[in-house]
Amino acid sequence: MSDLKILDFSADWLRLREAADARARAGHLLDALMLAKADSRHTPERRFTEILDLGAGTGANLRYLAPRLGSGQRWRCIDQNPILLAQLPHATAAWADRHDDQIQVELETDRLRFAGPGWSGQAQTELRDLTFAPVSAAAQQSAPQSAPQLPALPFTLAAGSLVSASALLDLVSEDWLSTLISNCQSAGCALLFALSYDGRSTLTPARPEDQAINERVNQHQRGDKGFGAALGPTAPDAAESMVAAAGYWWQSAKSDWQIGPDKPELQKALIAGWVEAALELEPPAQAWLSEWQRARQVQIETGELQIQVGHRDLIALPPA
Repeated sequence: MSDLKILDFSADWLRLREAADARARAGHLLDALMLAKADSRHTPERRFTEILDLGAGTGANLRYLAPRLGSGQRWRCIDQNPILLAQLPHATAAWADRHDDQIQVELETDRLRFAGPGWSGQAQTELRDLTFAPVSAAAQQSAPQSAPQLPALPFTLAAGSLVSASALLDLVSEDWLSTLISNCQSAGCALLFALSYDGRSTLTPARPEDQAINERVNQHQRGDKGFGAALGPTAPDAAESMVAAAGYWWQSAKSDWQIGPDKPELQKALIAGWVEAALELEPPAQAWLSEWQRARQVQIETGELQIQVGHRDLIALPPA
């Protein structure tokens, strides 16, 4: 999934952003998570074998993490978009082809197998609605206070597994994220949430309209993206507060996009998406928004524009 609902969740958009995502991610956090896992008394092993990828899309999170997680990986890649999910195996096979003989991918009927230098595993895709069914009032009242009943997830959690998502948290609601983290804590799952949008954007050279557009984009991000009122740019802070309250050991770090003149297609898509979002909120602003977009388009074509978009990555390990 994308962190900006205003941009179409198309395979083209995911293709455009994948390289920027990979460059931005705070890779040192994964190393810290592995070390913390090895040091924990209840899981004295420095690797994860069961990985649940939420909002998997065409598989960018799998392609980033698999070479870093060692051997014996078993992935479940879940999404509610059948078009994107159907492309995951073929996009991953094409990724392997670009690495010549270093990475091998075999496509099977219901899964794919992969291997590279020092790492290997398999992945299967699952088409599921990611929304959660609320717990009824009667069920909540009948549950003991010491163990309140949690809303049922539309997928199972393997005990001790790694639950990961990339560019998803800013699309979901506070209740959705709280439910996920509570269920993960109960199952003893570790967490790795990457590229959550935090509301910052900087364009160089600057223009006077930049701040007004950023404010409208952030307001648009708080709208309902299918999970209730979205956390939008508050997602990183909300996630950190929730994992801390659940007793997790956790760390976070910035994972900002740096989109330079060498990525004109991505720059154009981002600028167009921001203008579309602002127009949805304020149609009378079309004149000045169109002028701003034209000016930015000229800067993209002449190689002058640099865009930074703020994100944060989060890792968390449950208490022993």
